[in-house]
Amino acid sequence: MRALNRILLAAVAAAGLLTALPADRPRPPAQVFDRSAEAGTIAVKLDRVLAEAARSAAGKAFWAGYAIDRLMGEDSHIGSFYGGWASRDLPVAAILAGKSAPDGAAPAPADLKRTASAVLDRLERKGRPEKMVIKELGFFLKYGPGKTPVLAEVRMSNLELSFDFEGAPLYWMGKAPEDGSFGIVEALYGRNQGLDIREDLIAAAGCHGSPQLVLPFLGRVLGGGDPDELRQEAAFWMGQQNDPEGLRLLINAAKTDRSEEVREGAVFGISQVELPAAADELIALAKGADKRDVRKQAVFWLSELASKKAGGILEEIAAGDADLEIQEQAVFALSELPGNEGVDALIRLAKTHRDARIRKKAVFWLGECDDPRALEAIIAILKGK
Repeated sequence: MRALNRILLAAVAAAGLLTALPADRPRPPAQVFDRSAEAGTIAVKLDRVLAEAARSAAGKAFWAGYAIDRLMGEDSHIGSFYGGWASRDLPVAAILAGKSAPDGAAPAPADLKRTASAVLDRLERKGRPEKMVIKELGFFLKYGPGKTPVLAEVRMSNLELSFDFEGAPLYWMGKAPEDGSFGIVEALYGRNQGLDIREDLIAAAGCHGSPQLVLPFLGRVLGGGDPDELRQEAAFWMGQQNDPEGLRLLINAAKTDRSEEVREGAVFGISQVELPAAADELIALAKGADKRDVRKQAVFWLSELASKKAGGILEEIAAGDADLEIQEQAVFALSELPGNEGVDALIRLAKTHRDARIRKKAVFWLGECDDPRALEAIIAILKGK
């Protein structure tokens, strides 16, 4: 699951869908062919570019790119950064503006002050609701050599970030409306059979910001006959839409899908939905789902939500679920709550649970907690108190 694994790295980062790559320098395109001013829809422009490239760049790889306006958090990004935030590599926007080198070999003192001020500003805003702004999100289609161009890779990146074009030429088609962009992605998904390419295209679909466009497509993939890897990828991106209809589809998949892998992906998707109802649905699945794999996943992701409500439910499951394995999962989940919020519950379970196996698990995870309460409880248990 190449695309999902790439984005999962980003999903845990506060900055957004941003993947850190090694410090290797991104390679600019060998040449930029600007087709942004040409008439026609983005689909017409792409057909024109492919025909032109087939004639002039036969046997060579190239990129076809365009951008959409995407509403995003001001500190969020989609794409990759090379060499850290202080990288002096050219962002895509600068390359498209005709620049071929950074403004200077080293940042001036004023640049350093501005960077420091921006970092401090981000730190001060941490924990507050993020301001939403419009950013340009680029879609880059890499075509490999062949008698006719063959789609080899699909990548997304905000234009304010650098991008590794690998030295291949770029045909730039300019700005596209969101529905036009989504139409290209959906059409390419129908034309391509390679698993990796279709994973890339599901991610590309999910990077669009309008649920009314995205959910029908993802719903067809999730509920269709595609391989489980693709359906699980669709579940992840459905969760990123933060939409009640998407939540409903994920709940249904978690309860009824034929594949354990997809059911688990649907539970993870539910955990990513930033709606109050999502936590309640996870609780309902943790307590009442028919399938053990769904209940285990729901218990795990409840711990990641780290709400007071989740902590109480985890203790309830650890104390009273009929399935020992689910109880053990809940004990582990309590140990994972941030700020040692699960320590008191673990102490109660270690001292009072009716099953010695669960008491033993609770004591073990207390031993992994860096908290004075945990040490005191273990000492008390050793003394028979």
